[in-house]
Amino acid sequence: MKAEIFERGSKPAWLLILAAQSAVLAAAWIIWDPAEPGELRLALGCVLSVWMAAAGITLWFYIAFSLEPLPDLVAASLRDSRSAMWLAPGALLMAARFPAAVAVGLAAVVAGTRLLALNRAPEGGTIAPMRRAASKPASVLFHHPPAQPAHFSRETVLTMLGALALQTGVYGLAGSYPLLAVVSFVTVTVIWTSAAVARGAVEARTAVRAPHLAVILTLLLTVTLTAALVHSEITPEGAGAPGLTMRVFERLAHAPPMPAPPPKESAKAPPAAVAARLVDTAPAIGARGRVAYSGVILRPGPMRSQKPRLILPGSRFRFSPEQPLAFPFTGEYQMFRTSSGSLPLGAPVETGTPRENLFRTTNGGPMTTVAVQEFDPPIDLTHCGRVVVTLRSDEVTPVMASMRLVAEGRIEDLGADVLGMKQAPQEALEFSIPVTAKPLLVRAIRISFQRPYLNPDQNVHIAVEQFTLAPRGR
Repeated sequence: MKAEIFERGSKPAWLLILAAQSAVLAAAWIIWDPAEPGELRLALGCVLSVWMAAAGITLWFYIAFSLEPLPDLVAASLRDSRSAMWLAPGALLMAARFPAAVAVGLAAVVAGTRLLALNRAPEGGTIAPMRRAASKPASVLFHHPPAQPAHFSRETVLTMLGALALQTGVYGLAGSYPLLAVVSFVTVTVIWTSAAVARGAVEARTAVRAPHLAVILTLLLTVTLTAALVHSEITPEGAGAPGLTMRVFERLAHAPPMPAPPPKESAKAPPAAVAARLVDTAPAIGARGRVAYSGVILRPGPMRSQKPRLILPGSRFRFSPEQPLAFPFTGEYQMFRTSSGSLPLGAPVETGTPRENLFRTTNGGPMTTVAVQEFDPPIDLTHCGRVVVTLRSDEVTPVMASMRLVAEGRIEDLGADVLGMKQAPQEALEFSIPVTAKPLLVRAIRISFQRPYLNPDQNVHIAVEQFTLAPRGR
């Protein structure tokens, strides 16, 4: 009775539920205030892609087994495949690092797929009954013994394929391969649910004209949950790093383990001794002896404030459109494997600059060096035309440098420049800031350095000295 009321409830009731749900989601979105606006667009694209793929498969089956008009079949396939929207947040939950989240994601994937597999063509004329009626003989002329059951019948093969898919899904979960696990569990759910319906163990669901508000409500829930998972699981691992969509696909392909805390040391060695051991051994990025780290943070000096001290007298954290503004670099350097996309959690902190330290990756893959300058409070660069970076360099081959501004609610990409061509001890990089309609309140400047040719597995030997902010037209 409750299910019937929920499925065929009155329109005012659905409107009330939709309004309440929309208000809750809007309040959560305002409180949440995500750092990257692309999270919502990415979540909406993932949910819609999964829904449209499931609707296309459902429509193909409806066309094959039903004689109803095509517009009615299209509408029915869109309504009946709404449960497939839960596959997107379910896959991200299975890509999480917590067992409870993985269990919830697995339940969402199996439940959504089971509801999708139980759907049948809309009521009305179907092809299958007509075929059976046309092929039924008028009378039986000859009697023959029933055929012996085959060892590899269709039902046996489907059962074996389902068992194989189940084992593959378990191996995918154990090996932290969420996408493989999702595909495997979807396959086994479809196979076993269809077999149970064919045997009569489970009753198939005929097409029910669910209200359109139910589809909208499901879309709102799944998109919001997917965006929240992207914000909590994917974005913190690469704040300011490019390729949010690529990072989502990499996490679905293989979920990395939880970062291990750095090993405790009985006594801290002086900075000079640490640098010497790193240069001598250097079997891995951030290695001390035989211990390797997944990333390293370098700070130019001990107890340096992350808030830059402005050189211009009387200046505060506001850029003047009349005259340039210069301030020294007081931030930090982050070094990690380029394939990681960002600095992993738990990276140790050392003293020094990349110019006087040597780091190397264990697998020979390329390394990325990022100079990060933070501003607290943020600095207004709305009227700034270009940023000039002065640095010391020991590079003799070209090095690619790209700058990104981490602003309020968005990230501005300022393009790339090349250093090492002059082979001079002091070089300057220049990046242009595009004209924006909204105020540009910058919280951090991130400069990424990479070696494209010689020794890409080592850090870039540079030391940022200062930034110069030039007004537009100068």
